[in-house]
Amino acid sequence: MTGVVLLMRSLVEKDLKVRYKRSLLGFLWFLLKPLFSMAVYTIVFTRIIRFGGSIEHFSLFLLTGLLPWNFFSASLSSSARTLLDNQKLIRSVYFPRAALPVSAVIANSVHMILAMAVLEIVLLFAGHTPGPSLLLLPVAVLLLAVLTSGFAMMISVGNVYYRDVSQFLEVILLAWFYASPVIYPLGRGLIPERMEAIIRFNPVSGALEVFHSLMYYGTWPSAWAWASLAGWAAAVSIVGYLVFRRAEPSVVKEL
Repeated sequence: MTGVVLLMRSLVEKDLKVRYKRSLLGFLWFLLKPLFSMAVYTIVFTRIIRFGGSIEHFSLFLLTGLLPWNFFSASLSSSARTLLDNQKLIRSVYFPRAALPVSAVIANSVHMILAMAVLEIVLLFAGHTPGPSLLLLPVAVLLLAVLTSGFAMMISVGNVYYRDVSQFLEVILLAWFYASPVIYPLGRGLIPERMEAIIRFNPVSGALEVFHSLMYYGTWPSAWAWASLAGWAAAVSIVGYLVFRRAEPSVVKEL
C-alpha cells in the first residue's frame, strides 16, 4: 500500500513538473484559462444573447462552474495518453497501471483546489458570504475526482486500441460542456423544463449544481444533486476500474 502511495506521489509530481517546465506563469494558467473563458461568455451571454442578465454577478457564477468543468475536461484529455506516454515504465516494472490515469486526475485536482481558494477570496470581496455548507466542499471535490477517475481509466484504455479516442474526446467535451449546467443554473426557469429534465441525467450535472450551491449561493445543495454526484461517482468508478483491470493484460501486450 505504501509503495502505491509513493508511486502516485511520484507520478503526480512528475506531471506537475513536466506541465510547467519553462512556463513563466505556471499554475496561474489553470486560473487564467477559465478567467479568459469567463470574460468571453460574460460578454456573449450578457451583452449579445442577454442570457446571464438575470443572474447576479454572472461572471462569478460562471467561474464557479468553469473551475470544476475545466478540471473534469483537462483530466480526461491528459489521462487519454497516460498509458501510451509511459510505455517503457509499463514494460519494465509491474505496478498498478490504473495509477497512471488516476495520477493525471490527482494532478489536475491540485490545480482546481488552489484555483477555488483564490475564487473564494474573490467571492468574499463581491459580497458572497460563505455559509456552513462550504465545509462540504472537500467532499464534493473528492466525489468529482472519483467520478473523473472512472472515466479516465476507460478513456486511457480505449486510446491504446484506437488513437481516434483522444481526438473524438475533444468533440464530445465541446458538446458535453453545453449540455452541462456550467453557464446556466437548473431549476430557475431559464431553460425549457423538458430539456432540464434530460440535462439532470448528465453525469456531471449534479456535481456542477453542488459547486454552484456551495460556493456561489452559499446554500446546502439539493438532495438530487448530491444523489446524482455520489451515484454517478460510484457507478462510473467501479465500471472504469473493472474495464481497466479486464483490459490491462491485453493493453500491456498492445503497447
